[in-house]
Amino acid sequence: MAITINGTTGIAGVDGSASTPAVQGSDTNTGLSFASDTVNINTGGSTRATIDSSGNVGIGTSTINYPSGGGLTIYNATAPRLRLCNSSTGTGSGDGAEISIDNTTKDLYIENRESEDIIFYSGSERMRIHPNGNITIGHAQSSGNHHLGIALRQGGTSSFYTTGGNSLDVGRGTNDGKAIQFNRSGTNCGDISVTTSSTSYNTSSDYRLKENVVGISDGITRLKTLKPSRFNFKVDTDTTVDGFLAHEVTAVPEAISGTKDEVDSDNNPIYQGIDQSKLVPLLTAALQEAITKIETLETKVAALEAA
Repeated sequence: MAITINGTTGIAGVDGSASTPAVQGSDTNTGLSFASDTVNINTGGSTRATIDSSGNVGIGTSTINYPSGGGLTIYNATAPRLRLCNSSTGTGSGDGAEISIDNTTKDLYIENRESEDIIFYSGSERMRIHPNGNITIGHAQSSGNHHLGIALRQGGTSSFYTTGGNSLDVGRGTNDGKAIQFNRSGTNCGDISVTTSSTSYNTSSDYRLKENVVGISDGITRLKTLKPSRFNFKVDTDTTVDGFLAHEVTAVPEAISGTKDEVDSDNNPIYQGIDQSKLVPLLTAALQEAITKIETLETKVAALEAA
């Protein structure tokens, strides 16, 4: 039963229970009850929240350390187990942000219905999820920028960048095999594989993927159109290298990416690239043709010398 308040000791002498709280209103099974260094909030004859002597708070449970530890524990046998939101409804646009756990699906939701960023801090900003699906990690960047740290962009470029150390490490455990696999429309088109001592850059080459296979018969003719050059890149004036100018490699167009003098909508250049490994089949065919010519000449020379 409820206790009496007097002017000497205040509320004292009765701890009460969940079904009969020590402090209650007109509802006799709703109110406050007490235990050793513990205050309980009860409704409908059940404990709904508990505060212990360390300041730990349990909501929806009388056992503060559920599932472990202290601090704030919120538990309910029915969904949602936990929900923190800044509106009374939290159901659509205009209802702000929410953190919730769905006890039925076991899903964790961290949501911002205002189409604004979700930001994670540890001393300073460490990660940001933008409304367009872009993710920036390790730095604070506005949506669409991807200059530092790790930036993952939906429908665009992903970047991994650092000013020291490795910007990206990709590896395997104790067995050899693929470290990265590349796919196009669900079909494997290449991979980067590793062993304990080497790395292989593989493009699809299985005969079962190919048709209309014919030999290269004009290797030398096409090879002669290539224009190997020596040059330096403008950003590195002290280093001279061997290579090609992309737009001049017409003999093997599949080795070239991009279009000569292409620009974007802001008139910024979109630079061409080259995959020089794709020149190898032509070089091999041309060398084989040259070897055949050499062997023919050697036969003729030998015949003349024997005459």
